Amino acid sequence: MLTNELHSALVYLDRDFVAGKYEIFSGKSPSSQITKTQGKKAGAAIPVFSAEVSAIETRTFPISTLEMLATVMPTIQQVSEIDTAVLQKDMCSKFGWVTATLGTLTARQSQGVPGTETYVQGEEQGCFTLKNDALKLALITTPDYFVSGLDALLKMHKVLLRDLTMPVRAFVRIIAAQDYMDEWIAIPYVMYEYPR
Repeated sequence: MLTNELHSALVYLDRDFVAGKYEIFSGKSPSSQITKTQGKKAGAAIPVFSAEVSAIETRTFPISTLEMLATVMPTIQQVSEIDTAVLQKDMCSKFGWVTATLGTLTARQSQGVPGTETYVQGEEQGCFTLKNDALKLALITTPDYFVSGLDALLKMHKVLLRDLTMPVRAFVRIIAAQDYMDEWIAIPYVMYEYPR
């Protein structure tokens, strides 16, 4: 897929994933800086038991994410579609392509029996989904990775979005976890509109 076509069709792009793939594929390392941060309680804690210290790595490449994507996309496209027959409990993560429909799902957590004094209805939660005839995925997404503010579709679902049925092709990582609706949990890395 050409860079211009891909740019026009992009829905979601994990920049960290693309940068990592680019570094592996090209062999070109970025300039990086590691910053150590310390939480408020870390100084008072015994250092061995302190979980308040962390390090953040900042990487800088001399090219844009789109240029990196154009470089690594031919390699990523060689990965096959995910075989749903291999999805099972206790599996290692499965990486691959999914051709599906992007949608949204909201649910409300509740406790107790409806109609009784102990019944408590929780806050409504939402997520993006990918569905096709053989597979249902609930996506773990990062709002900043959606292109042109498409992450707002999830907020609109609660108010005025009647339906979202966008045909997409997505490179995902499916992990060994399912929600209560038997949807596999997946992390998208690259997603673009893909007419069928």
